[in-house]
Amino acid sequence: MNLHQYCIYTQHPEFKDVLTWVEAHDLRYELHFNRTRFWIPTGKIHTEFMLRWYHCCSRVVDNEDLATGTSSSV
Repeated sequence: MNLHQYCIYTQHPEFKDVLTWVEAHDLRYELHFNRTRFWIPTGKIHTEFMLRWYHCCSRVVDNEDLATGTSSSV
């Protein structure tokens, strides 16, 4: 199964709504101090997620340096 990783920042006004949606769909997530990361499988649920929450969630790239926003080569 192909998964897409996203996050929402804790201070975002829709944080609770997004987290409630993630939990209602029984998706894996990790709570962090500044953001919550979660994984959305490819398919209908990913389409629903994008239509609902694209405006407030960010895609997470595994090799992205969060300080600079650039990809690191590993």
